[in-house]
Amino acid sequence: MPPPPARTLHLHAGPHKTASTYLQARLQRNRRALERHGLRYPTPWGEHSHRHLARDLQAGHFGALEQFLLQQRRWSGDLLLSAEHFAPLLASPEALAALRTTAAAGGFDLHVISYVRPQSGLLDSCYGHRLARLYGAPGFPAYVRAQLAGRRLSGRHRRRWIRMGPLALDFERRFAPLLADTGLRSNFLPYRSRQQDPFAQLLELLALPQGDWRPAPPSQANEQLGRRGLGLAYLVNRELDTLPIRRNRLIAEHGLNRLVERIRARTRERGWVNDRFSGWGGRLPALLQQQLGASNDRFARHVWGRSWEQVFGPAAAPADAAEAPRGLLLDQELEEEARALVRAYRRRLPAACR
Repeated sequence: MPPPPARTLHLHAGPHKTASTYLQARLQRNRRALERHGLRYPTPWGEHSHRHLARDLQAGHFGALEQFLLQQRRWSGDLLLSAEHFAPLLASPEALAALRTTAAAGGFDLHVISYVRPQSGLLDSCYGHRLARLYGAPGFPAYVRAQLAGRRLSGRHRRRWIRMGPLALDFERRFAPLLADTGLRSNFLPYRSRQQDPFAQLLELLALPQGDWRPAPPSQANEQLGRRGLGLAYLVNRELDTLPIRRNRLIAEHGLNRLVERIRARTRERGWVNDRFSGWGGRLPALLQQQLGASNDRFARHVWGRSWEQVFGPAAAPADAAEAPRGLLLDQELEEEARALVRAYRRRLPAACR
C-alpha cells in the first residue's frame, strides 16, 4: 500500500514590518473557517503568533517543533504557522535543513512563505516605529545612511536604535540559502502597503476562497503616527535626551511606555495617522538605488520573473507612495506640547534621574 500523501506545513516567516501582526490576528479570528477548508492555524499559547516556538528553533531546539507536530497528529489537513521570529532561520542552510527534516518526520512537506517590502517603505516604517517608541531622535537621512552602512547611530541616548544591517536590506543575500534550496517549496509575496491586503494575498497563494472572512480586531492595526504625530514623538525624544539617564534605563525601569501610549492616544484622537510620513527626499532615493537597485532587480527576476519596477512601481517612488517627500511636521505648538508631556513624566522620576 503506498504511503499517504504528505500534508503541508506552511511556515510564514514575516519578516518584521510586513503587517505580520495584522495577518496573525486575522488568521486567529478565522481559525474555524480555515479548518473547514482543510487548514489549521493552531496557537496553543493563547497568542496570535508562534513566536515562542520560533525562539526555540532559533536556539537550536528543533525538538520543540517535533513535539508541536506530534500534538497535531489527529489533524488530517495542512498546518500554518506564523511568526516574524522565523525569519532568521531562512538565512541558515543548516536551520532550513533541520526544518525540512523535522517536518518530514511529522508527515509534512515544508512550504516557506515570506513577504518582501521595498526598502524605502521598510526604512520609513522602522524609523517611525523607533521614533514612536521613544528610542531616540536622529534625523531620517542619518538613520538611512547608518542602516545602509550597517552601523549603529552614535550618541549616548541612541543605544536602542539597533542597526538592521545590510543583510536585512539586501533580499538577494538575505534569502540566498532559501533560493539555493531548489528542493524546498518557497514563495515570496510582494508587500504593497495600503494597496494590497496581505491576508487576501495569503488566501490566494494557498488556493483558499476570498469569501467573507472576519476582519482583524481594530486593536491590531499597527498604524503609523503620521507626520505630526511623529513630529511630536521626535520633539519628546529631544526633551528626553536632556535627562541624565540613558534611554535604555528609562524604557526598562521608569515606565516610559506610558508616555509612548499617551502620544499614540493623542495622535489617534486628532486623526493624525492618515497623513503618513515619508522621509525620502534629496539624494536618499538615488543612494538607495545605487546600493540596492541591481540586487533588487536580480531578486525580483529570480522569484517573480519580472523586474523590481514591474512588481513595485518606479524605483524612485519613495516609501510606498506616489508622491513625496512628506517629512515630519514641527511647530511651536508641538514643541510646547512635547515639553508639557516630558515635564509631567519627569515629576514621576527619582530625583537623580531628572
